Amino acid sequence: MRGLVLFISMVVATSALSQKFVEDFMDKLQEVGEKCSEEVGATDDDIAALIAHTIPESHTGKCLVFCFNKAFHLQKEDGSSDLKGSMQSLEPLKADDKEMYDKVLKIFITCGTKVKQDPDPCITAANMGQCAADEGKAMGLSADVFEI
Repeated sequence: MRGLVLFISMVVATSALSQKFVEDFMDKLQEVGEKCSEEVGATDDDIAALIAHTIPESHTGKCLVFCFNKAFHLQKEDGSSDLKGSMQSLEPLKADDKEMYDKVLKIFITCGTKVKQDPDPCITAANMGQCAADEGKAMGLSADVFEI
């Protein structure tokens, strides 16, 4: 699996990132993708939506997004945003490309405040993903995955 929630895929969408960072990120992405797909019972359509950088329509697909968000410390188990965890997860990006780190952190902070927590953490994850895609686009970040 090479897709991820919209805002994480934006991180690898720029050529300013080192090849090592991209490769390490893609390895982690595949590992998490396999685990999360199995954990939530994701369908091919759910996975295809993420690869296409869209939020899956099914509830299971939204839970796939939530699983990714938890794995990358973007959300806590209760669905609330995890700013501290996000910042820790972004440390490798900070070391690789400080400017990109600043943009992505701003997106996390903005969406963490802007998106209201739904009782269903899967819905919150989907809403955060859409917010991040919109905010990233406004900052000029591409939603295309950087191919390695």
